[in-house]
Amino acid sequence: MLRYIQEGHPTQDLTAADYQALSEFRYQVRRFLRFSEQAARRAGLEPAQHQLLLAVKAYAGQPTVGALAERLQLRHHSVVGLIDRLAESGLARRTRAAGDRRQVCVRLTPKSEAVLRKLSAEHRTELASAGSAMAAALQPILARQSNKENP
Repeated sequence: MLRYIQEGHPTQDLTAADYQALSEFRYQVRRFLRFSEQAARRAGLEPAQHQLLLAVKAYAGQPTVGALAERLQLRHHSVVGLIDRLAESGLARRTRAAGDRRQVCVRLTPKSEAVLRKLSAEHRTELASAGSAMAAALQPILARQSNKENP
């Protein structure tokens, strides 16, 4: 790590404003994530289960366990565990991929579609109010980076 910094990585020219901007952005992201986690729990889901349902819904076609693991940045076995719990609750179904029967695909159920629709509406409402603060917090970071790349 020290060699990486010593070889001229641009960490040495960070200003107090850079740290303040990064801190504010992380704060705004964390506030939204906390809202999201609480909303998922109120709906009877763990936050990771909500993320999985959203990833399945947003995927073009039927996602495999491997594709969902990549999308959620989790290990394959962790996603299998999430799917197991969702399937036990009637919120997900497994099917075999048509082209490769070794691959497992995941589908939503009508029950999970209803839960996800409600949660997504709540998230859109929250982003309508919190989104501008998040964007405002990101703006100085992007502007500073743009100024570095185009002096």
